[in-house]
Amino acid sequence: MTTKTQAESSREGRAHYLYGIVREDSGWTLDLAGLDEAPVRRVHEGGLTALVSEVAGPRVVPTRTYLLMHQRVTEAVVREHTLVPVAFGTVLPSEERVRELLRVARAPLSRALSELEGRVELGLKVYCHGDALTRRLQETRPELARGPAELEEDHEARLEAALHDCTRKDLDGLKAGLRPLAEATHEAPPLGERMMLNTAWLVDRTRVAAFEARVQSLVARLDAYTFRFTGPWPAYSFVDVRLDVEAESTAR
Repeated sequence: MTTKTQAESSREGRAHYLYGIVREDSGWTLDLAGLDEAPVRRVHEGGLTALVSEVAGPRVVPTRTYLLMHQRVTEAVVREHTLVPVAFGTVLPSEERVRELLRVARAPLSRALSELEGRVELGLKVYCHGDALTRRLQETRPELARGPAELEEDHEARLEAALHDCTRKDLDGLKAGLRPLAEATHEAPPLGERMMLNTAWLVDRTRVAAFEARVQSLVARLDAYTFRFTGPWPAYSFVDVRLDVEAESTAR
């Protein structure tokens, strides 16, 4: 019969903040600090490992500092391991509840780990400089010049339609050029008037450098746009596993 130490008994009764899930046999060598610099520990159950740190209470306030601490942990993990990331603020009341979560959600978590094996998320946002693109169109397409008898509003409508068509073709070409290097892509609604494209790409770690080089090659031809390329990140955009915790948190 195994007797629990005082430290183990105390730990089981404390709230546990959850960062994500990895495989139990993932060859872990990381030494990470989580929220409030508490050490990130591993809780094993059924071939899965939950990455947790102890917190004082059942809720974590979403301050910028805590958000960055959460991000720091998940980014460090995803550089070396396949990770099912969990949304910020997921807290379980005890270590036993963490183990229970792994038991209950074992099938969908294992499936998600298989789907994400060796892959990371890269982000690409595209912003349009409307004036620059309009000037380019007018310089390269003389037929878009305003006719002698054409009303100003009719001319503006033609320019707007041409601008929309040009943007669509440019972005379709960009996505077509990147798609062969990605396992999957997720397109979210653009944010703000200038953003034209808001995408996430699931890419094998071994192809990240090639994907970035392809991005640089493609965007060099599109001088009327600004690009924001980020990552690698945990694959939040490609995970859909509902975790049954008290706050109904979701692994995004």
